[in-house]
This record gives sequence, structure tokens and C-alpha cells, in this order.
Amino acid sequence: MTTVRIQTIQIPANSCDADCMPLRHNKWQIDFPVTDPARIGIGYIVEPAPFVFAPVPFSMHDHHYSANNTPDAARANVTYRFTAAAIVRDLVVVQHTNGITEIEGSVSDTGAAGSWQSIGLAKSRLVTDPATGNTPTGANMFVEGSTDLFVFPNPAAARLYLRIVIHKTPLPNGWATYRIYPRNDQHDPYTVASQNSLMTRTGQVVTP
Repeated sequence: MTTVRIQTIQIPANSCDADCMPLRHNKWQIDFPVTDPARIGIGYIVEPAPFVFAPVPFSMHDHHYSANNTPDAARANVTYRFTAAAIVRDLVVVQHTNGITEIEGSVSDTGAAGSWQSIGLAKSRLVTDPATGNTPTGANMFVEGSTDLFVFPNPAAARLYLRIVIHKTPLPNGWATYRIYPRNDQHDPYTVASQNSLMTRTGQVVTP
């Protein structure tokens, strides 16, 4: 059976200014399989969440904005590299009380500048007004640890890279998140490359 997995996760260096795992570990990129479980940094963003939510460190946490409710896109972005070309249909987000309402997505074969294709602006299913498509603003918008769904309106063919940008938040000047899991067109979250997986010459991963 052939399975595509997450190979690398990266955020801009020093792009979080408050307590979170990348800042604690000073680790803004992680390549899977994990070699040091004590320093996973941004890898925490796809670590399996507990069945019963308890306050845990954030995976991202920042207060730099380009405008009210609009985080600085140069900081508030995540790049996922897969072991082979992957279709990304949506994201599952474990929300902080002051979390995320809109996420912009794009995909690429190479990750190079100018190669990115937009897959659209995904909005929180928990708080977006279905009649107008508007996302609300204000404090304490989400139940802490709630699971949210962000569906991209323009999914593309399979690509090796996914980049997401945190586009809007309910607070005008701060946001955080616990987890962001990309999912495929079968609604299954992509898991990370592990030592139980074997890389083939074509870049595919075969799970015994």
C-alpha cells in the first residue's frame, strides 16, 4: 500500500513572540521521522491531540499584525512538504479561545517563488455566518480546544508542497493555535513520515 505522509514542516524563524513549542525549543523546522522527541518544535502542530482536551502548549502564538485582525503574512504561515504529491482538501484546526477564522492556502510542485497556486480562502465552520460568509471579530470567539474545519474552495491537483497563511483572526492583535492537520480528499489527515516507512526512488512512501 502506498501512503503519502508529511516529510517536513517549516515556519519562518523567530515568527512567534509568545509561549509556544517552536519558541521553547528554538526549532522552526522539523523533518520527519523525529530524531529528538524532546525538541519537536513546530512538529507539535501535527502531533495527535488528546481525546479529552487539557491546556497544553501552543504550536504557534504571535502578536504581529499588518492590520487589525490580519496577522503579518510574512510571519503567520506554515509550509508542509509531503513525501510525494498530495491533494489537500481541508484543514482540521484545534482552536485557542482567540484563534483563527480564515486561512489562505496554496500549493506547489517545487516550493519556489512564483510556483504557488492558490486553493482559496478557507473559513472557520464554527463561527462563519453561512448566509453572508462573514467571519466575526471579538474576544473569546471559540471554546478552548474546540475542533474546527476549514475547507478550501478551489482544491488543486496533487502537489508536493502546501503553504497556509493565517489570514484573519477574531482578535485585532493576537492569535494562537494548538494543531493544524491537513487532510486529503477522503477526509483523512496526513500523518508524518516514520521509521516504519520506506522511501522509494519515485519519492513515494511504502508502509509495510
